[in-house]
Amino acid sequence: MEDSRDAPIPPAPAPPPVATSSAGERLDPRVVPYWLVSGLVGFAVLAALVVGALWALQDKLPLAPRTAWTLAFVVLALQGLWTLVSPPLAHRIWRFSIDDRLLVARFGIVIRQEKVIPTNRLQHVDLVRGPIERLFGLATLVVHTAGTEAVAFRLPGLAAERASALRDRILRARGVDVV
Repeated sequence: MEDSRDAPIPPAPAPPPVATSSAGERLDPRVVPYWLVSGLVGFAVLAALVVGALWALQDKLPLAPRTAWTLAFVVLALQGLWTLVSPPLAHRIWRFSIDDRLLVARFGIVIRQEKVIPTNRLQHVDLVRGPIERLFGLATLVVHTAGTEAVAFRLPGLAAERASALRDRILRARGVDVV
């Protein structure tokens, strides 16, 4: 009689394929001016802090004042250029798709990322609409997942109605009644 512990273990069935094409839904085009305005607000705050710090500390800096001001100008100019260039680039790259099994998102200008989250790992879904997002009629869908890494994933730049519909779709896929 053969011992069942010595019998080979059959391989697990292959998981269903995940679509890896570049196809997918784009973010709402209004996200470009939204990101631009948000970026310019952040840039203005950064510039004010840098200029204020240089002004207050110019006698205590290890660099000559002219060198410190030139360095600050170059850094702020590069940051300002990135603030202007990155929104349209990010919009061109962002793609996402949601079905009853998976949430797939592809994004990133310098570092490209692809997130594939099974809907059965989603714990809850939030809609976030800050003041600038409301101005542009946009919302961010935030999905919270089970696990310890990347427990929240943000899907920005959605029309408010589309974000609400996606939230309801995810909840239905999870078996939650949508009111």
